[in-house]
Amino acid sequence: MGSSLKPEELMVELQSKGIRLEQGSVKGRQGGAGPANGKGMVFGTFQITVPTTGECAMNSHYSLHEDGERAFILEDGEVISEVELIGKPQFYALHTADGVPYNKIALLHGRDCLASTVIQTCSRWHGGERCQFCGIGTSLNDNNTMPVKTPKQLAEVAEAAVRLDGVTHVTLTAGTTANPLHGIKHLGDCARAIKEATGLLVHVQFEPVEDLSIYSQLKDYGVDTVGMHLESFDQKVRERITPGKAKLPVSKYFESFAKAVEVFGRNQVSTYIIIGLGESLADTLAGCVRCIKMGVYPFVVPLRPVKETAFANMAPPEPKTMVEIYTEVARALADKGLRAADSKAGCVRCGACSVLPAFER
Repeated sequence: MGSSLKPEELMVELQSKGIRLEQGSVKGRQGGAGPANGKGMVFGTFQITVPTTGECAMNSHYSLHEDGERAFILEDGEVISEVELIGKPQFYALHTADGVPYNKIALLHGRDCLASTVIQTCSRWHGGERCQFCGIGTSLNDNNTMPVKTPKQLAEVAEAAVRLDGVTHVTLTAGTTANPLHGIKHLGDCARAIKEATGLLVHVQFEPVEDLSIYSQLKDYGVDTVGMHLESFDQKVRERITPGKAKLPVSKYFESFAKAVEVFGRNQVSTYIIIGLGESLADTLAGCVRCIKMGVYPFVVPLRPVKETAFANMAPPEPKTMVEIYTEVARALADKGLRAADSKAGCVRCGACSVLPAFER
């Protein structure tokens, strides 16, 4: 048993090529706003989610074999690695007093991050302005979640997730509301309720708004880190892939990044950058370096096919491409003293949707 690839290279392969699951295997998180349709795995000290649906996974030469409590990665039928699977958390079995299952309110991401799409609707979902890769409405249509989670519900679930499953931090996101400021303030209310109930570190994600005082308000609510997701630095790519969000120029994001870093500090502000949307890698690297110099962590991820979206059967970028961008971004992070491990909460701290943290070594 063994692979000729380094552990980080194998993780890149799996996230780019996907993995076939044996009949009866649990598929992992389905639908949702972020990198869904994946299976959580642990390689040494690093955790990743691996695509399990779409053409890339269905045709992958990698497969997963589960044998009792052990699991193995196979390449063309040959075992190349043993892997630890992230199991179903205990808090999923619980319900609120009015009968709502806890896993319709929040989910476990990675080994110890509690995550919730607090507002499971987006003002751009219907019509021509929605993000082409996003499946925020699919899990709602499948009755796997609820439209809006309340602060009280999230505090209750968070308390159980800490007590039963050792959760250590929280990620809160939302679809864009008709008045974006209202959505952000609801995220803040939820963060405050969780913080008061559990003391957990909390990360929130939202689009920039004109009112730059919102960052100080969120800090007062108890928010520890924030994320504003550009996805691409290329305006033409943004207009094609995220037409609604593209109405807000890249310059506005950088203005907001600067203010957020002023409030939350270096390494506590992040942005998702998706590789595989048709961007220039040189432009992407230049944008990442610009973020890093400001103290913003560019959380670089490969495109993830999500069911019932325009990108459901799109292939993630080739492993070689991801290794190249991870290597260069990791070098830039090291030059400026930024590390995933120093992020207090959220996607960067979890790291499961990217292999960038493994390249920081």
